[in-house]
Amino acid sequence: MRKSILLFVLGAVASAQPYEHVVVTADSFVAHLAPLCEWLETNTGMRDTVVTVEDICAQFPGRDDPEKIRNFIRHAYSNWSTTHVLLGGDVEVVPFRRAWVDAEHVHPLLKDSIPTDLYFADLDGDWDADGDDLFGEPEDSCDLYPDLFVSRLPATTVASVDLLVNKLLVYLGNPQADYLHEVLLSGFDIFDGVYCETTMELYDSAYVPPTMRPCNKEYDSEPGRHMADVISYLNQGRHVWIHADHCNYYGMGMGHMNHGEVMYRDQLAQLANNGEYTIMTSVGCCTGEFDTSDCASEEFMLAPNGGGIAAATNSRYGLGGPRQNPQRGGSFVLVEGFVRGMFMDPDTGSIGTGIVTAWADAAPLAHVDLAYRWCLFCWNLLGEAAMPVWIPEQSGIAESGRMKAGHGALRSSFVRNVLVLNAETDALLSDITGREVMQLSPGGNDVGHVPPGVYFVRAGDASGRTLGKIVKVREE
Repeated sequence: MRKSILLFVLGAVASAQPYEHVVVTADSFVAHLAPLCEWLETNTGMRDTVVTVEDICAQFPGRDDPEKIRNFIRHAYSNWSTTHVLLGGDVEVVPFRRAWVDAEHVHPLLKDSIPTDLYFADLDGDWDADGDDLFGEPEDSCDLYPDLFVSRLPATTVASVDLLVNKLLVYLGNPQADYLHEVLLSGFDIFDGVYCETTMELYDSAYVPPTMRPCNKEYDSEPGRHMADVISYLNQGRHVWIHADHCNYYGMGMGHMNHGEVMYRDQLAQLANNGEYTIMTSVGCCTGEFDTSDCASEEFMLAPNGGGIAAATNSRYGLGGPRQNPQRGGSFVLVEGFVRGMFMDPDTGSIGTGIVTAWADAAPLAHVDLAYRWCLFCWNLLGEAAMPVWIPEQSGIAESGRMKAGHGALRSSFVRNVLVLNAETDALLSDITGREVMQLSPGGNDVGHVPPGVYFVRAGDASGRTLGKIVKVREE
């Protein structure tokens, strides 16, 4: 880990300072994040640097602090080969952006400003093309696709930074733990005729790796006290927890419609799975309302004797699709994308693949439907996007004990107008979500029209394997 002095940053030569992983945090948190940054450098090959909010806001342009931070991230992306950004603090530490959605025609409640860290991941434009200080509107011409992996650690004090870092290091340091085989699926009835257990069964059959089956399941069709059962499962240690029910910022439903049960924040904070920490995702409303102190996802992350190391959840209302079983519309598009990305991309090998896949799945829908725009902005990741997901028997651990290289660890080639493909067959240039940017042919390829940023060269055959990383440098 290196702490960058911003005057040095502004004068850095692009090709001389590649930092694939960048932390934005308060000056008082820098030393406390160092063990996590050092683990990532040692075990993933990503070079890391830390830049403080204080330095960024003093020296980068912008109408407010969120815009200054985003402008810094754009600089790092375009000049440092940055693929991962950790916002190292809750909203009091690292400011956030609210995006505006008016989908009142769908439901009267869907007219609000939504806390979204996608603002820091989608770096095209300024998200306010019409200049009305309402960000992310259709008339603002946002791309809506992420350009890099972004996540947030919900820490407000040095003690909470230490807690979160220590939990992450326990998980990262034990890729062969027995409990990593365990998945909990908790899907309950959310409307008459809408049974989320069918959605959980879809995830089980389509995405959960064979080495993590059979899953533990808690459904409304089963007898028993659902909340007590879920708490018991979590306290025994569950690697991944996928949840669907009605929620709010103060708690998560556990068969709410049929039984009225809710796991409140204080119960999440009292989880006792110490050392066997959980990755959680939920479609429920407001579970990840991180501008509230503290939402259910934050209490889950900050549980002192257990709880979680990552949470992909909604910062405002989650939406269900049409009355169908399984659910694959609305916010369930993002849950399914997160689950698929987390489990199905061993080449990348980080939980950030889940959040990027979710955002990319919802982006084209959000361009044509304001309800999906709402869902997209609501979806955020609390945790460390560069964290690998240890999948038993395919965990990304090489014989040396070092993690296999994912996107962040690939060495970068810096180009301006011409990309030379040293290969005998065609290839593809893609962005971080896998979207094709252009086709490449052996020899020189004109990339002058490609915007500055980080791209990947992928094999043109069915494997689509990643061959290299390219940083398109801005013209001087």
